[in-house]
Amino acid sequence: MNALILILLTCFSYSTPRSFFINYTKNCFEKDGECYRYISGEMHYFRIPPSQWEDRISKLKSAGFTTIQSYIPWNVHEPKENIYNFEGIADVFRYFETAQYYGLNVIARPGPFLATEWDFGGFPAWLLRDRPTLDVRRNETVFMNEVRKWYSKLLPKLVPYLYINGGPIIAIQVENEFGSNKPCDDAHFDYLTQLRDIYRKYLGSDVVLFTVDGDSHRLARCGNIPGLYSTVNFGVGGGTVEQKFAVQRKQEPRGPFVCSAFFSGWLDHWGHEFNKVDPWQLAKVWDELLAFNNRSASISMYMFHGGTNFAYMQGAKGQYQEGIPEYPEIWGKMTSYDYDAPLTESGDTTWKYMLLRNTTSAYSKVYNVPENSTKEDPRIIKFKPHLNLFQMIDNAKRLPPSLVVHSLYPLAMEQMGQNHGIVIYTCEVPSSVNLPFSLTIPLFGDRIYLYTRKEGFIGMTSRNRPPQKFEINSRSIIILSDDNGHSNTGHVRYPYYLYQKGIISNVTINGNMNLTGWQAILLSNAMYQEPFARNNDELDLLDDIETQNHKGFPNAKGFLPTLYVSATEKTVNDTFVDTQGWGKGILMANGYNLGRYWPLAGPQKRLYCPVDFCGQVASKAEQKSVYAVLEMEQAPRNLSMMLSSSPLVDGVYDGTQL
Repeated sequence: MNALILILLTCFSYSTPRSFFINYTKNCFEKDGECYRYISGEMHYFRIPPSQWEDRISKLKSAGFTTIQSYIPWNVHEPKENIYNFEGIADVFRYFETAQYYGLNVIARPGPFLATEWDFGGFPAWLLRDRPTLDVRRNETVFMNEVRKWYSKLLPKLVPYLYINGGPIIAIQVENEFGSNKPCDDAHFDYLTQLRDIYRKYLGSDVVLFTVDGDSHRLARCGNIPGLYSTVNFGVGGGTVEQKFAVQRKQEPRGPFVCSAFFSGWLDHWGHEFNKVDPWQLAKVWDELLAFNNRSASISMYMFHGGTNFAYMQGAKGQYQEGIPEYPEIWGKMTSYDYDAPLTESGDTTWKYMLLRNTTSAYSKVYNVPENSTKEDPRIIKFKPHLNLFQMIDNAKRLPPSLVVHSLYPLAMEQMGQNHGIVIYTCEVPSSVNLPFSLTIPLFGDRIYLYTRKEGFIGMTSRNRPPQKFEINSRSIIILSDDNGHSNTGHVRYPYYLYQKGIISNVTINGNMNLTGWQAILLSNAMYQEPFARNNDELDLLDDIETQNHKGFPNAKGFLPTLYVSATEKTVNDTFVDTQGWGKGILMANGYNLGRYWPLAGPQKRLYCPVDFCGQVASKAEQKSVYAVLEMEQAPRNLSMMLSSSPLVDGVYDGTQL
């Protein structure tokens, strides 16, 4: 990007009076003295490698879009309490600057609740550490104090980027689909009022603030208060465009028609069919939207490009089980956020893209389409076992004290300072207990694997299965806990403890004795301190992996979770790692966490690895890329994965794996 052009653009912007507001007399947005409607596409900087932001933005502009819309997740920018990050993939301001360089406007959505199939809906999981009175999305003191602190850091940084100050931001959304949050009572509206006032305090009275809710009168009514402009979202079905905008018009008798999220596809869960929206049907309704009310309606397509839920950041759907109201199921979202959007997960154009571009060309200028990225030629990468579960436990004494926690009773993952991922709990059963015995874990999040030194693998259960008792004939208990993501479901709210992960209750023997004396290894913290961060300690460990002496694993019944590594020739292009034949685990490339894989559940079989991650060199001496796999359920005999030139997000799925 030409820095001089940016400077000139900024200087011109500040020397020319700029305005953007709602003209209620003309029923339009007014931009610099003229009625204006935007054609926007949703793309999230935190789901796209920074080196590829310009590619995605240029493809959006080439399709005739005039505006980019993006969430700003709290948990990306404050991954640890009081530690803020606005660099690398979290450099939201460079993302906005890139949009402005391409002549695009920006709509920012800072929440604090986002949904968007993102972990905890954008809330940082460290909120769950030591705040038992926490009540998210309510005017509750503990929660609101944290919100105010976060906004005191973020919102002043947005001020220079407002359109009226020479930047690209024309409007800002407050909260997200709040009308779905129950109950719709006075306390409900008190929270929204507090947020509105915080936004005004930092951003001033001139910026356009709005809300968005589903296309029903109840949702629109419960999701809005005076001082925030009400908009709607919807997809291709469920009524005409006129009927859907009628919901907004009842809430806002005057002002522009706005659809803040027109769904190009839909979200996807592990163990469920991949969702698709027919391109022809989508283009038909898109054309109706662009033509609506004499071409005056403003629209944002959700998503224009989905990207990837890297690391542990995919969200989850939480819903209460029938007959067990106190114990919600958790369905994890896929690592891919392809969304069946016009651009694929890796940013490639599709038939849907070309069709929508052609439709939009009747309403807005389109440009030549940039070429898609080159993909890595297919090849096999072979792995070697490095550490199994028992060896990880035996090596715990080598870890720093912050990664090994001792407690009388088992603690939730967040209570121990880990926000996501895997925890290994161990405990010795006292000699006063006769063997065998039954063991019960009443509450946990979200999937547990039980082992003993004597018997190996005992069994597995999850929050999506009925409560289970395990019969044990050994005194050394090992429980591996893995989470499926914190719920991002906006319409279901839980008690504080049900948001937590790991073991969140006592572990009982024979139904009447609580086990005490626990050790917990914070395995994900040991491997990755923060989402998106490269872990150099692990790279040092893996640098000489080829020369390490691998002893035979202890004999044990069933599969033991194992860390496998592969040092292979450097990857020079984007690629997709095919995990078929493996079970469930985490895939890493050169110290970067690519995310979860689960081909047994499907439908996603291949993980996207951008050249930003796979193209790094981890083994400095031999100029090799290092892949690492933490597998929990099964590994193929050949211990290999394939680097592929194409994605596979819509494969076979199996809901019985959940």
